[in-house]
Amino acid sequence: MQVQNGYLGTYFSAQSDGIYRFQFDSDTGIITGPELYYTAPDSKYLSLHHGQLASPIVKDGKAGVCLIDTAGERPRLTGELFEETGSACYVTQDDAFIYTANYHEGSILIYRKEPGGITLYKRIETGYKAGCHQILFHGRIMMVPCLLCDRVLLFDMDRDFAEAGSITFPKGTGPRHGVFDQAHKRFFLVSELSNELFLYEAGDGPHFTLKSVQKLLPEGRVWSPAAISAAIRLSPDERFLYLSTRHADLITVCRLHGFEVEMIQQTESGGSYPRDFIITGDSKFLLAVNRYEGGLVSFRLDPDTGMLTELCSRVPAPEAVSVVLAPEAVSVVPAPPV
Repeated sequence: MQVQNGYLGTYFSAQSDGIYRFQFDSDTGIITGPELYYTAPDSKYLSLHHGQLASPIVKDGKAGVCLIDTAGERPRLTGELFEETGSACYVTQDDAFIYTANYHEGSILIYRKEPGGITLYKRIETGYKAGCHQILFHGRIMMVPCLLCDRVLLFDMDRDFAEAGSITFPKGTGPRHGVFDQAHKRFFLVSELSNELFLYEAGDGPHFTLKSVQKLLPEGRVWSPAAISAAIRLSPDERFLYLSTRHADLITVCRLHGFEVEMIQQTESGGSYPRDFIITGDSKFLLAVNRYEGGLVSFRLDPDTGMLTELCSRVPAPEAVSVVLAPEAVSVVPAPPV
């Protein structure tokens, strides 16, 4: 049987203690596991790049980042470094560097991958209570959505990450996460506090033109606690856009027509507090992590409409707040019948 390995990042709690691994059957949508894979308290967000898993970590009162080789059956630590005062909320990586966004510290840290481990390359202060929440790249521009100061900060990588302007939003918007299409012509951003979808035309360098703003939630509907949007993902074929909203516990599906966005479905996330989700590479399934209740769930996607149809599988995943899936399948031997 062929399955894909997936990994969950979690908040530290009595029920969770780091990174968990699960198996996903891409034919049936069935999830098995998860089991503790690597002890990395407060791992939160994960980044998987060519078999290398990057994660925030807290150890002995210190916080930083670790890098794990997932090629073998057991995890192999290839580097860790503790340069932060608290666990980062976001991590991403490329061949040479690991980047972390530290929401509480108000800083971006850039770690260099070395043959013998990890070294600190650069620290960028975004400002106390800026609420930096993601790092993404547009050519040689590094972009950092800052939820609490209602801006996306822009940095020029060719000028040693010098400031290159910002994208500004009305007060109380709370820009959280964004995603580009493959051509980097369209930039989609979801706001946490105002629960809106922003669509920009992306030009060269730090130039963005706002094309539309769309409310994600019905007018007049109130949730307590207040609804707060979280994750945003583009389907591999770029026909559909998916977003999650916590407390409302919804997944929103939008059909895309160039720079036109049509909301076509809002459906329950399968639990409480859908912090993160992913779309499988074949666009057949959506996997979501519900932090408080409902765990890790898989939904089948209609190939024509992009909509969520049946809930295929559910497994416990206490305090899970991020999910990644290895692109390659691995062989497992089913247990013999009892």
